[in-house]
Amino acid sequence: MTKPSPKALRRERIIESALAIFAEKGFQEATISEISRAAGVSDATVYEYFKSKEELLFAIPEEITEISIRETEKVLPYLRGAESKLRAIVQSYVTTYENNPEYANLIMLHLKTNRNFLKTRAFEVVRDAARMLLACIKEGIDSGTFRRDTDPYLVRSIILGTIEHLCTRKHLQGQPENMLSLVDPMVDLILSGIRAPQEQQNISIHLHMTGTAKAPETITIVPEERKP
Repeated sequence: MTKPSPKALRRERIIESALAIFAEKGFQEATISEISRAAGVSDATVYEYFKSKEELLFAIPEEITEISIRETEKVLPYLRGAESKLRAIVQSYVTTYENNPEYANLIMLHLKTNRNFLKTRAFEVVRDAARMLLACIKEGIDSGTFRRDTDPYLVRSIILGTIEHLCTRKHLQGQPENMLSLVDPMVDLILSGIRAPQEQQNISIHLHMTGTAKAPETITIVPEERKP
C-alpha cells in the first residue's frame, strides 16, 4: 500500500479538524483560524488547499462518501442476489453515519439545505452512492426478485428518508442509541413490501387402489399461499 504523502496527510488533518468544528459550532460560527489551529497549520496553509470555508465544508462529504463507496464496492461482487446487496448497501450507509456522528450532524443539519452544495463534485459523489442503491433495486426488479410494479425511485427515497430521519432524531434526542440494530428490521420491512410472490404450483398425486371402491385417478393439492 502506498504511503500517503505529507501533503495528503495535511489535507486530511484539515478536513478532520473542520468536521469537528463545523459540527460543534455550526458552519456560520466556525472560522478558518479555529480550523487551522486545530489542524496545526496556518490560515494560509488552509487556503492553499481550499479557496473558501464553503469549499472546505463541501470537501468533507466528498472524502467520507468516496471511502464508503469504495468499501461497499469491495463487498458487492461477493454477494448473491439483490436482497443481500440491498442489505449490504443500507448497512454501509448506516455504518458511515453511526461511526461518524459529527459527519451525520453536518450532513443532516447543514448540507441538506445548502443549494450551493448541489453544484459541487461532492454532491455528485453523494449521488453516486444513491445510484448504487437504485441500481440494486432495479436489479431486483429485472431478476424477478422484487415485484414488477415496484417503483425503484420511491423505494430508494423510503430507505434514504428513513436513515436521515433516524440520524436527525439521534442528534436531537439521543435515540436510537444504536442505529445499526435497526438495519435488519428496516430492510426486512421494506423487502416484505417489494418481494415478488412465489409462483403457486399445483401438486398432483396419482393413487392406485385395489378392490372395487372407486377413487379419482388424480388428486390435485393446491398449497396454501405462503405469507411473506
